[in-house]
Amino acid sequence: MNTQYDIRKRNNSRIVIFDDRFARTIWRRLKFSHKITKLISNLTPLGFSVQGKWKMCGVNKAMRLNKYNKSEYFSPHKDSQYAPSGDEQSLLSLIIYLNDDFENGQTKFYFPKQLPKSSIRGLTIKEEIEAYGGLEHDYECVAIKPKKGHAVLFTHNILHEATAPNIDDHSNNIKERVVLRTDVVVKRKEKPLGFALSSNEIDDYHACLNFFREAQQIELKMYDNCNDTVKPIDIGELYERSLSIRYCYPHILHLKSEQSIINQEEEKIN
Repeated sequence: MNTQYDIRKRNNSRIVIFDDRFARTIWRRLKFSHKITKLISNLTPLGFSVQGKWKMCGVNKAMRLNKYNKSEYFSPHKDSQYAPSGDEQSLLSLIIYLNDDFENGQTKFYFPKQLPKSSIRGLTIKEEIEAYGGLEHDYECVAIKPKKGHAVLFTHNILHEATAPNIDDHSNNIKERVVLRTDVVVKRKEKPLGFALSSNEIDDYHACLNFFREAQQIELKMYDNCNDTVKPIDIGELYERSLSIRYCYPHILHLKSEQSIINQEEEKIN
């Protein structure tokens, strides 16, 4: 992980397994045992060109097993979105706790107590936290204590972190905290639209895409040329800026639509 992430942000280990059968098993349990399709009312994913109606269709087959040894952590971040096409995207992050024989090692979620001091669109995680006033006093923290076999579902744009477990070195139990991370996926119900941007999305879409492509290009140069002058934190911040813009949608479109209706009503009155 140290070659991919800034160790100040993340220093745990991870393996990715692609398993269709396991994904179908998890989806059956979520759908039938926990009635997820009845619990979640808003099925519109984050991002651009998400108009229309959506339905849940399964779980991402990319299973990410994250292992946290003593003193290993994943600092406050937002999850990236799985988007194989314009008509199929992830809606929720899913974390399944595989063990609980340790102290601490919680998943902490952070919710701003008030509106930001300035726009958060295009900011890094650090800049966004500062815009809200700071993590310690201006966010409400909800801590989830891991319990084996339990799961947490949440939208990708929620700020959260994995704290380091406190593991007894003399214990005969497993010496690390282990979680499985994947996504709940939705598909557009109506005739597939592909990727059709509205005029109100185009500028931000290109800004988002430019940050993403710049990060990819730097990554390729770093690995091809063994360039030590580029640090993972530089690449990570570009991805964070791209994700920040993406996750402002479709909320920005809703706000513009509401403002347009207000303006029309005012014109009628005048």
